[in-house]
Amino acid sequence: MIFYNAHQTEEDKNFDYTLFLGAILHDIGKFFMRTENQDAKKNISKEYEMFYKGEGKYSPRHQEWSAFFVEHFLPESLKTVTSLVLYHHRPSSYQQFLISVADKISAKVDRKDLSDEEAADDKSKYLISVLSQISLDEKKGNTKTPYYKLLKKRYEVEPPSKSFNTDAKDDYQNLWSEFSKKVNALKNGFGSSFDLEDFATAIYNLLRIYTYNIPSAFYYSQPDISLWAHSKSTAAIAFCLDRQLKKEFLQENERVKILESMNTKLLPGNDYSIKRGDYPYFCLVKGDISGIQDFVFDTKMDGALKALKAKSFYISFLLDTVAKYILKEEEVPICNLIFNGGGHFYLLMPAYFAEKLEQYQKKIDRLLFEAHRGSISILLDAEIVDLYDFAGNFGDCFDRVSSKIYRKKISKFKSIIEQEKLKFFEPHEDYEQKCPHCSRELKPKQDDPDFCEFCESFVEFGDRLMKSYFVIDSWGKEKDFSDFDRVEEVFEAFGRKILFSNHYENMASTIVIDRSRLEYLLERNVNIEKGNKSNKFGFEIDFYEALDISTHAPFKDEVSLKTLDEISDSSKGIKTWGIVRGDVDNLGKIFKEGLGKDNSISRVMTLSEEFSLFFGYYFNRLVSEQQGNIVVIYAGGDDFCILGQWDVLPQTAHRIYTEFRSFSCWNSDVTLSMGFEIAPDKKYPIYRVAIVCGEHLDKAKEYEREDGKKKDCFAFGGNFVGWEDYGDVEKLKEAIADLIGNKNVSKALINGVYAVCNLKKASSSSQDELFKSWRFVYFMARLKERYKKYSKELEDVLQKIIDKKSNSLYKHSYLAARWAELELRR
Repeated sequence: MIFYNAHQTEEDKNFDYTLFLGAILHDIGKFFMRTENQDAKKNISKEYEMFYKGEGKYSPRHQEWSAFFVEHFLPESLKTVTSLVLYHHRPSSYQQFLISVADKISAKVDRKDLSDEEAADDKSKYLISVLSQISLDEKKGNTKTPYYKLLKKRYEVEPPSKSFNTDAKDDYQNLWSEFSKKVNALKNGFGSSFDLEDFATAIYNLLRIYTYNIPSAFYYSQPDISLWAHSKSTAAIAFCLDRQLKKEFLQENERVKILESMNTKLLPGNDYSIKRGDYPYFCLVKGDISGIQDFVFDTKMDGALKALKAKSFYISFLLDTVAKYILKEEEVPICNLIFNGGGHFYLLMPAYFAEKLEQYQKKIDRLLFEAHRGSISILLDAEIVDLYDFAGNFGDCFDRVSSKIYRKKISKFKSIIEQEKLKFFEPHEDYEQKCPHCSRELKPKQDDPDFCEFCESFVEFGDRLMKSYFVIDSWGKEKDFSDFDRVEEVFEAFGRKILFSNHYENMASTIVIDRSRLEYLLERNVNIEKGNKSNKFGFEIDFYEALDISTHAPFKDEVSLKTLDEISDSSKGIKTWGIVRGDVDNLGKIFKEGLGKDNSISRVMTLSEEFSLFFGYYFNRLVSEQQGNIVVIYAGGDDFCILGQWDVLPQTAHRIYTEFRSFSCWNSDVTLSMGFEIAPDKKYPIYRVAIVCGEHLDKAKEYEREDGKKKDCFAFGGNFVGWEDYGDVEKLKEAIADLIGNKNVSKALINGVYAVCNLKKASSSSQDELFKSWRFVYFMARLKERYKKYSKELEDVLQKIIDKKSNSLYKHSYLAARWAELELRR
């Protein structure tokens, strides 16, 4: 869905959709012309000769290629978009000026000059991964080696490369061929019953998929901004300009004069004239949710996995709902939702919205307090953005609004407290039987004395979520509830109604829950049925919005999710489960300082999308490929939590780490820390394990090596392992487990390792105590004598544990032995 509000007049509707399509498609010609299609060039040269020759050019430019695309690929009723893309560099009308100024603002600090030699290089036509350019060392500056992304669709994820043997022209032709066929199918599929919202939604989704890895500019410019990020930010800026100017100036000619003035300031060479306070027509809005951990993990054990899935999805979807509710109320399109993930969202809004922030905060406070009794809250704040901010370091704007949110956290539910005064601190309700999780009144049933209708609704919600392919989404009038009995009612209070389904509806109202799962079904020719029989289209996944979240869970059959007991019983060794939690190191610093002075809005958007892609779609694919029963509790934005049979989680964590490092170009400033905790037994409360796991993850963030390098650590049950050491720990564990499990060596080997670790601990705590490593050497000699057949393998273990030259103990000996013991336990 592009616009969440019902337009008041047909004139407003036509204006908004024309502006949206003109802005989002203004540079589509860059994609088209890089195919070097000679037949297309001949036709475009003939059709638009008077335009480019009239400006002293000898061949069509990207604006002519863009106009040709609109003229031939969009329905007849949208031909007015042609002039917007054709004249966005020489505007004369109000809409043309909006796009022209927005284009210049978006690109103001996007372009970094290249030499003639670099500009002619075929590499310059490929997108440099923004992750390869992150630098957190101010002294070194940005001297990182560029890694290039292959010209693939957004969801065809492959690690960037320093070099490649490929031809840019062929890659562009292949990608364009697929894109243009889908646009044609879209146009032809509507026939005479054209639906503007459906068409715009499909175009938006296609552009996101097909221009995600295409550079916006590469001629004499470093290609590190995607065409998608530039197009989206241009559209967002254009709508902010339109809404703010209409608020301040009644006459269109007055608005055009302002845009002409802005256009002049943004011309090359006029940078010096842009001052702080120039054209403060925008604001950056942040929404931030608190209380996630306690809310998600505080659930009873019956139906725990379904409830956990539901609650994590609910948090993500609640943020999405609040963001889109604001867009709906302010009549602003989806492109102005800059980012949503990891417990927060950002909106680019017209400046006047900052004055309306308090009324939105009061509504959100009231609804969430009634629904969750204060356990979770969403805080909003905004920072005014002017032309100077766009021309400078846009990352400062993100930092300023984040600082405001941080300060605001000490006064959560301020509006409720001011209204209720001391009553706020009294018990909300005083029930004899109160739910320990949500504080509502329990309504006992014969088979369940602890039944809570609201908490049970999360179990049902999670069950439907994991069995469904789609969310059918619609917006209408907000509903009032005296109390919330079901989780869906919270969305309905904002005017959003959702329905889980295995049938797709029209493009504007259908959201794909888990794209990787749906792709798996489509590859096996599973029929995806349409719910609305009047829908003439067959299912084309690229036309639909897909959530950037991960929902993988193990099923024992087509409809039944495996239970926690079943997951535990499938474990090797001790029959229990574990949890892994992880997030990106130094994330705030990466966004604030990582891009240096090149921190434009497009670069920030590109960086955000990269994290969303990895921890959403790609993360789901990685986990589903692992051998073992693993449930993704949540993943998206920059962090994740998985639960599963404990024995497969360490290898899964390592796979996630190596894939993330490859995805982030092995950049030493973009790392990932994790915590891993094993439940003492299968019935142990999930909440307690998750809390300890989170605490160990926090400590992993404090881990420091002898050379001063910090973080980038795996906290394995309270043992802190730098990821560079993980392979050695696993090899030692495997060696010990193989000797005992497969070669019948006595389990005394493990006790021997524990004993030498205790000797080392004693020597470290007392200056008078020497490390008696010889005792372990002697112990191993006796084992080798006893198991002569495996003398070499035992000697290898000895050498890994004791460095004979330095008489030192391998620092992770205890962890390796403990790991092996848990695997061998029966």
